[in-house]
Amino acid sequence: MNLRAKLVPEARLEVVNADSAGSRIGLVERTVLGPPVGVPIGPIKISLLSAEELTQRLVGHAFGTETQHVVTANAQFYVLAEERADFRECIQGADYVCADGVSIVVACKWLGRAKATRIPGVDLVTDLCKEAASLGLRVFFLGGNPGSAERSAAILTERFPGLQVAGISCPPKGFLSDPEMLNEALSEIKESHAAILFVALGAPLQEFFIRDYVRPMNIPVAIGIGGSLDIIAGEFKRAPQYIQ
Repeated sequence: MNLRAKLVPEARLEVVNADSAGSRIGLVERTVLGPPVGVPIGPIKISLLSAEELTQRLVGHAFGTETQHVVTANAQFYVLAEERADFRECIQGADYVCADGVSIVVACKWLGRAKATRIPGVDLVTDLCKEAASLGLRVFFLGGNPGSAERSAAILTERFPGLQVAGISCPPKGFLSDPEMLNEALSEIKESHAAILFVALGAPLQEFFIRDYVRPMNIPVAIGIGGSLDIIAGEFKRAPQYIQ
């Protein structure tokens, strides 16, 4: 049986039998009506979605045709947004900004009088790869330290059988200033037909890269994930829970 997923008009993701037009097999999960609720803290606005809600929204977007820019914000992002107008505008133009760091969660509580869920980039990568494996969504890993993306892909495909890795690229530092290297990286991404792109270039570079180069390509979901690939690959240990 040939299964495929589609977005139906009610913004609900369902699985249908591609061999029998119109037959409904079952719902995968609810999605996505309207913009996410968020709370402003200083120069940025943090999403109040739970990890599960964000994951399911992004799964729905992964079948779309316009890029959804996802920011995993920690204290560094707050400081950069305070200091740099260009970065502040970039973050404000993103579609989702989640709290990756306890300091952002605390700021939401005390400054925004709201409860935000901490959604680390590492966990978001894992959750999305799990869903991608079950739905046949192609993922692309960009950046990280040399070898981290390859090791992360191997670990995740072993953990989630059926995960389709559309591409892996680890361009050298400074590649944005080299037209040949930049065009090579962009060509790999475009030709991969990935539904989800994980960008591990660090802030602020990864957010500018998504805005300036990925969004025009209409990759459905693009997420800045900082050092997540290095952690998944085992190069660095995660900080203790109480200081994450």
